[in-house]
Amino acid sequence: MIEYSKIKIALEYIEAAIEERELHHRYFAAMNLAAVAEELLGKIIRVAGKTDQFTQAVDTLTEVQKFTSKHLGWPEQSRKDLKKILGSTKNSIKHMDSIFDQNAKLYFNVEDESKWLIQAAIRNLDILKIYHSVTVKTFVEKYNVSSPEQDEYQ
Repeated sequence: MIEYSKIKIALEYIEAAIEERELHHRYFAAMNLAAVAEELLGKIIRVAGKTDQFTQAVDTLTEVQKFTSKHLGWPEQSRKDLKKILGSTKNSIKHMDSIFDQNAKLYFNVEDESKWLIQAAIRNLDILKIYHSVTVKTFVEKYNVSSPEQDEYQ
């Protein structure tokens, strides 16, 4: 049996996601590649005992909800529901639960959603302190992507 590094696989997916989006304008392909990379890297981060970008996003939304609940009376969502909302774009693309579920449903246009999913994968790269390839650096510079973790090692 031949083994392949999941970090290297994730890096390949991120590069491919950027190329699909930027060079070919295949946004759904880019979203799927970026989502898989983000999930792989996120799992590696959690296994290492750190917090991945997805968990950070859920934590941030949980804190925002406390404020909106207290000051605006808005109902709070459970962490499970917040995770479902945050993952709804990628899941809408890759799952079809019934005959009535034939269209992907996105909250924003596909160009923006694909960029955000790539950015999420890049944030996990930064948490792992993995240096950016030329392709990733070009994307980061073009869209002014930054994270606190990136500043620590570059």
